[in-house]
Amino acid sequence: MLTVFTFGTTVFAQNSTVKQDIKKVADSMIFLTYHIKKSSDATPTIRHLKTILAKGRIKGFHEEKELFKKGNLACDLLDKELQVIETLYIENPLEKVVEFVNDSGDLEKRLIALESTDFAFRMPYHETAKYARMYVITNSDTTNYIITKL
Repeated sequence: MLTVFTFGTTVFAQNSTVKQDIKKVADSMIFLTYHIKKSSDATPTIRHLKTILAKGRIKGFHEEKELFKKGNLACDLLDKELQVIETLYIENPLEKVVEFVNDSGDLEKRLIALESTDFAFRMPYHETAKYARMYVITNSDTTNYIITKL
């Protein structure tokens, strides 16, 4: 199970478990906070802000959306050999859908493109997880990513 959130809005996420034999630490989760900013080229820049390891169990999980698509983010939990333990996919935090009542009294949705924002998410903590790798999903063979030591 996995719940993901950002400040001020919800972010849908889904995970993909790569290794099934990895032991999760009982009732522990990790919070990762990042800053994302549009850059002059097509790929946004991502900067790690903080990591918190906390006691608790994650309830709920958004599985209804397919999130492995261009522009969204992926976060890999890595072991000490940099092998992927689990991958989490996150909707692009620079694109927010805002619902509002228009002048006619009808509910309307509008996509707002942000220049930058902070976002945080949580995921179950694995005792073998030593690093988190965050990157933007692209169609390119080259991927820019940030690796954070946990």
